[in-house]
Amino acid sequence: MRYLTVQDVIWINTAVTGRPQHYHFDRLENAVYSQYSYGDSRDALKQAARMFRHLLQDKPFSEGNELTALVATLAFLRLNGYALQVKPDEAHEILEQISRGQISPKEFIQQRAQPVEGEAGALRQVAAQICASLHLPMKAALAEAH
Repeated sequence: MRYLTVQDVIWINTAVTGRPQHYHFDRLENAVYSQYSYGDSRDALKQAARMFRHLLQDKPFSEGNELTALVATLAFLRLNGYALQVKPDEAHEILEQISRGQISPKEFIQQRAQPVEGEAGALRQVAAQICASLHLPMKAALAEAH
């Protein structure tokens, strides 16, 4: 199992917002550590859903929490052998549906996750690919850093 670190999620937030944001370390740490599961850490879908939910609820950053949560979740899943089918024009609508309680992060992930073959690569490369697939802008310097 491959996990995201606090620093990884800060990098993702900076990449999707285009600049460093202020953040509450305790909220960020709580959200990132929610990807771990006590006793049995082999259910990537469940662990991704928990991290997604915490990033959305805890709102650790001053800006970009929703897109950071989405990109971090998609990256976590890809690093652990899953792809989540999200079209560029539906990313914001999905985030709205989750925030309104119309669908839970767990339901969203269970409905769309598909196993994929092969190594995902480095996190920054994976995150850059996700941002490109969703047509999310990444600051050029950050995109080149992967």
